[in-house]
Amino acid sequence: MSSAADPTAAFFANIRDSGLLPPTQVNDLGVWISASRPDVQGLAREINRRGWLTAFQIREIFKGHGAELKVGRYVLLELLGEGGMGRVYKAHDTRLHRNVALKIIRKEKLKHPAAETRFKVEIEALAKMKHPNVVEVFNADQVGDTHYYEMEYVDGADLTRLVRERGALPVVAACEYIRQAALGLQHAHEKGLVHRDIKPSNILVSRNGQVVKLVDLGLARLKESEPQDGRVTQEGFVIGTPDFLAPEQARNPMAVDIRADIYSLGGTLYYLLTGKVPYDGANPTEKLVKHCTDPPPSLLATRPDAPPLVDQIIQWCMAKPAEARPQTPQQLAQALQPFCVAAGAAESDGPRSSVVFRLPPQTTSADPIRRRSEGGFPWSYALVALGGLVVLAILGYGLYLGFKPTVEPPVESFTTSDKSGGIKMIKLDGGTFAMGSSDNEPGRREDEGPRHPVALGGPFLISATEITHSQYLQVMGRSPTKSAQIAARAQDRPVEWVSWDEANDCCAKLTEIERGQPWVRKGWAFRLPTEAEWEYAARAGTETPFVFGTEIEYEKQGFFHWDEADPRGRLASDRDPAKLPKDARFPSEVGKTAPNNFGLFDMHGNVAEWCLDWYRPGYPGGDADHPSGPADGDKRVIRGGSFRSSATETRSAARAALRPTERRDDVGFRVVYAPVRP
Repeated sequence: MSSAADPTAAFFANIRDSGLLPPTQVNDLGVWISASRPDVQGLAREINRRGWLTAFQIREIFKGHGAELKVGRYVLLELLGEGGMGRVYKAHDTRLHRNVALKIIRKEKLKHPAAETRFKVEIEALAKMKHPNVVEVFNADQVGDTHYYEMEYVDGADLTRLVRERGALPVVAACEYIRQAALGLQHAHEKGLVHRDIKPSNILVSRNGQVVKLVDLGLARLKESEPQDGRVTQEGFVIGTPDFLAPEQARNPMAVDIRADIYSLGGTLYYLLTGKVPYDGANPTEKLVKHCTDPPPSLLATRPDAPPLVDQIIQWCMAKPAEARPQTPQQLAQALQPFCVAAGAAESDGPRSSVVFRLPPQTTSADPIRRRSEGGFPWSYALVALGGLVVLAILGYGLYLGFKPTVEPPVESFTTSDKSGGIKMIKLDGGTFAMGSSDNEPGRREDEGPRHPVALGGPFLISATEITHSQYLQVMGRSPTKSAQIAARAQDRPVEWVSWDEANDCCAKLTEIERGQPWVRKGWAFRLPTEAEWEYAARAGTETPFVFGTEIEYEKQGFFHWDEADPRGRLASDRDPAKLPKDARFPSEVGKTAPNNFGLFDMHGNVAEWCLDWYRPGYPGGDADHPSGPADGDKRVIRGGSFRSSATETRSAARAALRPTERRDDVGFRVVYAPVRP
């Protein structure tokens, strides 16, 4: 590090200036450089060995692009892929402490106001989608003129990469991947969305090969807002990828429906089974012409080992008239099911003993080539094959049910069904945190210590809000509130006057009602959170008295009680007693205060919340791995304080307790979905 001309010194300066390493690591690295005097490659290897930066980050910093590795609250870790709309990175969310996929949109794609408006509309629509086979969109924003959106990170590969690395896939794997993609597409169809750019690179497969997810739903429509000059081949007019484009999409990209996506899924299935795109061509225009005029490709010509009916399903999907194809993705998923021997049993897929799909109408054309190009389905061939398949399915159905493997669905955030009031459940990954309060925390009570490290295994899910009156009514059929007038106007307020026993019963009933949903996992159930789970969720990665800091602001951050005579109540940041109610009659509607870093509402105040654990004063010392509290007792823990509590009684570490049969007008509960605990 002798001079600015020294490449190692310059590299080290870039590392320091990037701000990706904390000062202690920068100093440690500087000492090592002075002692070891490495060259640039040696320094890069040492940083990589220590695991402080990724190989991608090291390369970008060396090129002087360290400042570009931070986008708002995200740190870019790795380039995952690049397409026409932009680049996708694996990134770390420094606020929520999780890895995500971050798509940064090319600036030229949103330079027109209409395109920017379209981007915002599409992202808002995507954020509402919740399905195991669709990548979840968490957030969209911009930093300067850089637009991006945040998605869940899928540890795996897209289908293009999978085929390039492994070659043509086995029939079972290929059919299962397209079946799951069709289920995700069905969810989009039910939400009124059309993908418009289905292709292998927009379908991700998890590392274990069990979960398939669609990405980039709806973003192809951004190109509708770009200037056009009437040429079919101009970028910005043809929406989609020429290798997998439906004929009607080539003619009029703005007038397509879900059947265009089904055509593209058929072409993608052909690609997975052959390693080839459906039509060759010297340029995009030649390929588009073939999509419009040539008959669908023959799978058996390249894969004679494939089941003939799989070939017919591809022909069906790639029929030229949209009305001659499956009319919904669900029909395609059902048709593929018999060939997915290793598939998980999704309840919505229909009976396993039959293949349910609509045969297209017979054509009267005398020209066999034209008849095939118009999407005619080979009746005699299909009926013979279908009849044999049905017989085999009937004979083997019982054996299949006895031996079919169970594939657990991925653990993801979800919303319960309307039958239980649509409870929004947030996935938490678990981790290590300091439970309890420090000795000098204002308002601390003896039962909040000693503060000790706790390791929570994950993941588990917790409701975003306290259970409301309307949700409790949906599940239990009655309200615990005795006043009909209060119950009528309290639908979106937390349920109260509910005992621990009743809250526990509600969890059991909720588990029963939601049985059969696609996210249900064996050995999991709805239950009350353990005390450790509750505090981990309330703290959301913080160590301060409140998740918002050392003080809490009434109404914006929590609902609590102001008592001038109680010095413990003076942690409220709003010091004007005139603005604070002294005698609130009932809690506020849920979700009215700011959420914490995990997206959870009302962890401080509103109503106190039952926990699963028995109460004991104080905690045991030493490390604890997923503690579940004492084995017995006479009271159960309540947490979070209420609208009748002082500000300090709503701190993350504050504890209280009631007998399981007791009821109070300021005590309710929220639920977790997690492995069953005693």
